[in-house]
Amino acid sequence: MLSDFAEWLKELLLWIPRQLWETTLSALAAALEAIPVPDFVTSAQGYMNGIGGNVLWMLNIFAVPEGMAMVMSALILRFLVRRIPLIG
Repeated sequence: MLSDFAEWLKELLLWIPRQLWETTLSALAAALEAIPVPDFVTSAQGYMNGIGGNVLWMLNIFAVPEGMAMVMSALILRFLVRRIPLIG
């Protein structure tokens, strides 16, 4: 009976931080979704239509879209890490 109570107490004490973490992440996701998309992002499709098919094919062969995504992710991560007081 004592081990059942200890297990229940452990689950209760672990449930509280999980709920706080879930609430924090939900609030962060809601804040990010509330940010409007810039105009240049919505007009990027028009710019991409002006590029020829051969150029787009070569960009896909060289994996330029994936590379740009990786570079942008690295730059954003670097920006965020540099904001941490003792690390950056």
